[in-house]
Formats: sequence, C-alpha cells, structure tokens
Amino acid sequence: MPQRAFPPISAPSLSPVKQGVIFALLATMVWSYNFIAARGLAETIPPCTLAVGRWLTAFTAIAPFALPGLRRERRHFTDHWRYYLLISAVGIAFFNTAIYKGAQTVPALNMTLIATTSPLFTLLLSRFFLGEAISAAKGAGIATAFCGVILLICRGDLSVLSSLSFHVGDLLLLSASMSFAVYTLLVRKKPQGCSLLSYLAVTFGLGGGLLLPAACWELARGGVVHFTPALAGGLLYMGLGASLFSFWCWAKAVNLIGPSRAAVIYYSLPLFAGAEAVLFLGEPVLWVHFASGALILGGLLIATRETPGAGSKG
Repeated sequence: MPQRAFPPISAPSLSPVKQGVIFALLATMVWSYNFIAARGLAETIPPCTLAVGRWLTAFTAIAPFALPGLRRERRHFTDHWRYYLLISAVGIAFFNTAIYKGAQTVPALNMTLIATTSPLFTLLLSRFFLGEAISAAKGAGIATAFCGVILLICRGDLSVLSSLSFHVGDLLLLSASMSFAVYTLLVRKKPQGCSLLSYLAVTFGLGGGLLLPAACWELARGGVVHFTPALAGGLLYMGLGASLFSFWCWAKAVNLIGPSRAAVIYYSLPLFAGAEAVLFLGEPVLWVHFASGALILGGLLIATRETPGAGSKG
C-alpha cells in the first residue's frame, strides 16, 4: 500500500474515514460564506486584485511557520515544479478568481446551483483517472443530497428553475467548478516528500504570483479599490479562513477519504450557507430548511458510510 501524502492525525477514537469526513465538513463550512463575501465585495475591489489580496494574506500568515520546511524541502519543489505550477494555476489562481469575476454579474441563486456541479465533475474525473468506483450506495447518496440541494435553493418551489437564465458569468462559474474538481484530484496525486505547511505555502505563493499581472492590468485600466472595514474583514476571512484553514482541511480530507467521498460532502455547502443566512441575516426558518437538511445529511451519510474493507479511496 503506498504511503499517504498527509498522515492522519493521532486520534485513536476516530477512524481515518471519520477524520476525513470531519475535515471535509470543516472546509466546506468555512467555504460556504465565500460566495456571500464575493458578492458583497464585488463593487469594492476588482476580482483579480481581490484574489491577490486573499492569497497574499494567506501566504503572509503561513510563511513564518513554513519557512524551515521550505528550506529542507527545496529540492523536492524544484524536482516537481511542473506539478506545483499546474495545481497553483488551476486551484489557486483560476478557481477563486473565476468566482469573484462571476460574482459581479451572476445572481446568488445561479452561483449556488453552479457550485453543486463540482462534486459531479470530481466523481467523474475520479472514476476515469483514478479508477475510483461509484458504488450503488454512493450513487444513491449523491442523488439524495442533490435533491436536497435543489429543494433548498428553490425554497420548495421548483418552478423557480424554469425562470433561470444563464450567461457568460455562469459559464465562468461552471469552469471554476471544473477547475476545483481538477484541483481535488491533483491534491490526491501530490508527490511525496514535503510537509503540508510547505505544500500550502508554495501553492499560495505561486497562485498569487500568477495573478499579479492580471491585478496590475485591472488597476492600470481604471480599477479602483475602496478601502473599507468590510474589505479588510473580507480579506482576513478569505486569507485565513477560506484559504489557509479550509485548504488545509480539504487536503487532509482528500488524502484520508479520497476525492469522490470528499466531493460528496461539498454538497453540504448550501446547507451551511442557509444556516449562516438565518444566524447573520435574520432570514426566517421554513419547512424547506428542515426537509432539505434531512435530504442532504441523509445523502451524505449514505455516500460516505464506512464499509468493510473500504480504504481511503472511498
């Protein structure tokens, strides 16, 4: 059996699968606010500039802790520079920037609907490139969770779907979902020989560096940054929460339970977003929240349950 890229944490009472599910849930919970934040900051800062600020914040926070490992492991990164350039371009530079760009024109309903396609892309790519089987239980769980997501987004009124229209911004968000699926698979294929802190520091730094020319181009063409407390808070959340914490948790989850299982848990994102709307925006709690929550959680339990002989590939 090949050695895992990121060893599981020491927790005797939790199996690797349970640990992986917890890590994936934590990552998704923090990411769930990213769409709201991106939409709220759309008029405050251009999208590429926002992405550079996010990754600069994350890199600044992690660099002091990662520096000793980076010195020890520099040969590893020079040997595998093509892999790190690719994963940084796909999962760091393009994925989030496409979300921020799409948030300028795409309604929140469309954004959430399109986000639910990422697990499907991950499952298909895992099947074709990693040979991960889609079992009957996993398929049933995916279908159940997906129904719950649709019910929640439509607030119980499926006729809402017939009035949706899709434009260029929607296609940009769809490509972001595909890029996140590719990133998830690339995490699974990470070369051996570096720590998780070093891995994150390198990808954050490379991703932010790749975006610098685009950010400079935005500002040179008249883009304006409005420095407000909301922008400062948004950058801290994106840099420390949605970047450093969530990407660390996601990498752990993918290694422990595989890309396909982790992707299924991503379906809980709208559920977390709905809970945040109730807690922070004062939106009412409706029957649809309980019904959709039951479907999503039930689907996740079915799709991620442990079976005899199941390994981390899920």
